[in-house]
This record gives sequence, structure tokens and C-alpha cells, in this order.
Amino acid sequence: MNNQSVRQLVCYILVSMVMFAGLVSQSHAVMVGTDTVAAEVSSDLGREEIKDLLARQDVSDKLTSLGVDIADVSDRVDSMSDAEVAELNQQMADLPAGGVLGTIALVLLILILLDVAGVTDIFPGV
Repeated sequence: MNNQSVRQLVCYILVSMVMFAGLVSQSHAVMVGTDTVAAEVSSDLGREEIKDLLARQDVSDKLTSLGVDIADVSDRVDSMSDAEVAELNQQMADLPAGGVLGTIALVLLILILLDVAGVTDIFPGV
């Protein structure tokens, strides 16, 4: 190889490197706080607790008897914000462990949330 061909080869390599230099994407890492991860996990667990309660036969029977579609309730639970999930779980934790009274209160709370969201029209004044 002569000197001219070496120069041409180096020139082609440098031109191709400059052309492909703009194609390299950069990524930036950000620290995620423990409280952020814990809040997301807590919210996911809260949604699962609500869904488990809604999967109970007595609760689903009561909702069905009131004319509420279980799929709509599940969709509403999925679309609830983290604050709403936390508030609902706190209200359920504060309810007395009586079964019937707690279930009725939960069903009414869910119906009110569905009515406010416009999914159902059970309480026309709300």
C-alpha cells in the first residue's frame, strides 16, 4: 500500500466516524428514592387488596344486585389515583371488622365513587 491509499483509508474512516458520531444516543441515570419505590409498591398492594375484596362473592353479588357491572368497578379501581387508593384502604382499615357492615359501607363508597366518575347513575343528586 502506498502513502496515498493509506491517507484515503484514514480519511474514509474519519469521515464515517464523524457521520456516525451523531447517531450515538446518550442515557442519563437518575437516582430513585426509596420512598418513591415504597409508595408505588404500596399503591399496587392497595389496588390488589381492593380487587381481592371486590372478587368476594358477597360483594360482587351486592354490586350486581345494585346494577353495577363488575368490569366497570375493576376499571375504576385501575384508574384510581394513588391518593384515592390510599384513602379507600385507610377507610376500610378504620371500619369495624363485622363483615356485613364493612361490606355495605365499602359497596356504598364504591358506588359513590362510580357515580361521581360518571360510570353509574345510582345517586342522581350526587
